[in-house]
Amino acid sequence: MPKYLESTKLIAAAKWLLYLTAFTPLIISGAFLFPYISARTVFFRLLIEAALLVLILLIWLYRLRLPEKGGGNYIFVVFIAFVATNIISSFFSFSPLIAWFSDIERMWGIFTLLHLFMFYWLLRTFFTGKEWKIFFSISLAVSLYVAFYGIIQHYPDVFGIKLYQAGIGRIISTLGNPAYVAIYLIFNVFFAIFLWSRSHKLWLRWYYAAVIAIDLFAFNLAGIRGTTLAVLAAAVVAGLVYIILGHKKSYKISIASLLIIAPLIFTYAFLHPEGKLAQSNPVLQRIATISLSGDTTETRLIGWRASLKGFLEHPIFGVGMDNYYVVFNKYFNSNYYLYAASEPYFDRSHNAFLDVLVMNGAVGFIVFLGFPISIVYYLLRGYREGKINLDELLIFLALTITYFVHLFFVFDDLNSYLFFVVLLAFVEYRYQREPLVTFGEQRAPRSLVNLSGGAAAIIIIIIMYSLNIKVLQASNAVIDAFSYRDDIMATTATFQKAIDYHIIPSRNIVTSYVSYLTEVAGNLPAVASDAQKKAALTEGIKNIIIALDKEIKKDRFNALLYDRLSIINNIAYLLTNDRAYLQNSFDAVREAIALSPEHLHYYYTLVDTYIIAGRMAEAIQTAGDALKINSEYATGYFYLAKAYTAAGQFDQALIVVKQLKPRGYFATNNVLFSYLANKFEENKEELKAIEVMAEAIKVNPNDAQSLVRLIKLYLKTGQNDKAIAAAQKLPAANASFAKDADYIIGKIQAGQAPELLQEIESRVK
Repeated sequence: MPKYLESTKLIAAAKWLLYLTAFTPLIISGAFLFPYISARTVFFRLLIEAALLVLILLIWLYRLRLPEKGGGNYIFVVFIAFVATNIISSFFSFSPLIAWFSDIERMWGIFTLLHLFMFYWLLRTFFTGKEWKIFFSISLAVSLYVAFYGIIQHYPDVFGIKLYQAGIGRIISTLGNPAYVAIYLIFNVFFAIFLWSRSHKLWLRWYYAAVIAIDLFAFNLAGIRGTTLAVLAAAVVAGLVYIILGHKKSYKISIASLLIIAPLIFTYAFLHPEGKLAQSNPVLQRIATISLSGDTTETRLIGWRASLKGFLEHPIFGVGMDNYYVVFNKYFNSNYYLYAASEPYFDRSHNAFLDVLVMNGAVGFIVFLGFPISIVYYLLRGYREGKINLDELLIFLALTITYFVHLFFVFDDLNSYLFFVVLLAFVEYRYQREPLVTFGEQRAPRSLVNLSGGAAAIIIIIIMYSLNIKVLQASNAVIDAFSYRDDIMATTATFQKAIDYHIIPSRNIVTSYVSYLTEVAGNLPAVASDAQKKAALTEGIKNIIIALDKEIKKDRFNALLYDRLSIINNIAYLLTNDRAYLQNSFDAVREAIALSPEHLHYYYTLVDTYIIAGRMAEAIQTAGDALKINSEYATGYFYLAKAYTAAGQFDQALIVVKQLKPRGYFATNNVLFSYLANKFEENKEELKAIEVMAEAIKVNPNDAQSLVRLIKLYLKTGQNDKAIAAAQKLPAANASFAKDADYIIGKIQAGQAPELLQEIESRVK
């Protein structure tokens, strides 16, 4: 047998592939869609798949040996049960394909969960004492890079290095989210504490202490209250356990005193958030800013209520992995808009326990609880049997509590789940003290073994390409497409290239293409006047409609897809005047509303569709219906004003426009205001036009063009003093208008208002 096929060589190869997984948090590339997720997840999957190929080769060539005593691998049983529950849930899901393969934004689903299970199995097969120390040491080195990256990110002036997202604020480091940074660093803090407790070399103890200090400093810069609370909760439990099991009386007294004093300090800081005590310490500051009524809290509660309703509707096996968004849409509460005005699309409840409950039902939730129960069982029984010392018990009990309390405030991702699996495998190994399987003597050649092993290897290689490499190729094509965005022909061709990879998790590619085409259609007259651009846009729209139809077949309960299909059909109608597109638009947006009855933005799409169709009364009615759902959301008044304006009911539109500012509306453009003002001017109602433009400035004080328009109207109506007052606001709105302001004021004060009016009218319509 060749040396490279010897069991020791193959086992060493598998171990190195597993060591490389510790570098996963460093993988980031702007060449791919969702740079913090796509390349990283594919990197991890490919490592696991490569390690599986090695394992298959070992099974093919050598006899497997099970542990002599057998049994007792409870985490293995729980993990198998959890994977099985997710697979069963997928059969009851709204979209089985989403349950299995998720999308590029998350790269999750059962497919990734299977990789995590195989990661656990591989760790339990190939790692013993020495390998665990190597893995932890590599992980600590990687964590230092992540920590220093975040620190430099936070203090760009100190280091003279400007990284992405640099500046005072919560660090995202290489992970893309402060919450991911926080829990990742905490995992490594505990790993460092464990290695410190077992090391007898002074320089190593100093190194581990430095890692702990640096990672904790970066953890503080992440500023995650939930994880901070999790660490504090873990410290309390660990302290209580030491009081019960510890041997040093002085330590017990100190810990007991701290457990009495610390809650008093935290309570005082919470009750006096502006006091010197609360402001004197970052941890106390974080505790003091906890609120049960902030915007983030309110939006989370809306998501959590939707989760509970979804669970009650699907209590046994849930709605399937990554199908939460269907539940969120169905039970979406429009009050969400009052706390976060952006269009909501929640695919997680921001509470991992609720995610499991709604996606896997009561069965999956009970199985999931088996993870912490198994860890605690191994730690306590291992301590009682002398396999695990007290330090080890306290360290990994505290880490377990930290992780699961942290999950109450966030959803999990690969950066933390990977190290949770490491925790599972390590704790089970520390109790069992032997791998799941070992490899014995060489097998005698057998055709059945050869056939099955070869087939398994071929399947894995196909998976490596079709479900990983092609995903990266498609997501890279999307980035390439955006790099051509000023060239419609090149951009649409490159987007089509991305779609033509025919990957399963294609939703984000399609919605990105929709966003681009919608952006291009924002300047439709200019595009339509260019034959080549019009042809490219028309072809792109035809292709994206086909792509959206395919996505809906895969994911037919996704309200967002129907809304985007409606918008694209509206653009198609405006390009072609084919009324079949209008009917398709109505059908799609009505389906979106049926799936999410309080999602107001879908009503606004319907308003636009009625306006495009010339059905103004129905546009007004629909805008009114949206306001009946939520009368406090300012954007609803904008669309009602838009509908009235389109219907020619300009006085009604003006009445509604005046309600925008009191409700906190901020305008991103002045198109509606300018159009309405034009209509009043055409009707010789300049004073009403002035009212409109005054409202435009209220909802966007930095809109210099609206100020110039208002100056023109003041001059036209002989209100020169007000024109001067408006001109004086120009530099504050836009510094580049400072000279224009001086010129306007000078002209008026020189008695040349009529000439100035003519000059402005020649430039401003």
